[in-house]
Amino acid sequence: MSYIDLTPRLGMNISEAKYRVQIDAIPTMAWCSSPDGSVEFFNQRWHDYTGVSFEKARGWGWKTVIHPDDLETVMDKWRALLASGQPGEIEARLRRFDGEYRWFLARAEPVRDNLGEIVNWYRADTDIEDRKRAEALLVAEKRTLEMIAGGAPLADILESLCDTLDAQSPKIIRLRI
Repeated sequence: MSYIDLTPRLGMNISEAKYRVQIDAIPTMAWCSSPDGSVEFFNQRWHDYTGVSFEKARGWGWKTVIHPDDLETVMDKWRALLASGQPGEIEARLRRFDGEYRWFLARAEPVRDNLGEIVNWYRADTDIEDRKRAEALLVAEKRTLEMIAGGAPLADILESLCDTLDAQSPKIIRLRI
């Protein structure tokens, strides 16, 4: 169980403090951006996970927590969502405060005013690391079964299985003979 300080922060009134408590209590990482996609706030879970302060993450600073191999794809998809004005999803690896990356599903939803203009985007980032690992294992299982059915040499099958284990547990050191 976590406890949240209900004392208004500097410059906040009681209703703002209550709103902040509600946002911080959401059991996922959540944030809000302006219509152009620059971030206006993150909930506390986002800061706790990434270890990045609001000052460093605001605007477009949040990009620093995205895995370098995913950044271009994320930015292309984010720009496409902003241009379309439609809700959408993006999968990417986000860096945790300790430097480890995990897969997240980011869902973004625009909020419009009474004229239909987007006034904010709200986004929630959900950890999907376990799902991604399970998907990878299913692909490896299928590949292994196809190798067995195709009569592949046992050494090749074992090498494929070892590669699968390496991918699932990158901290394991395997001696290659």
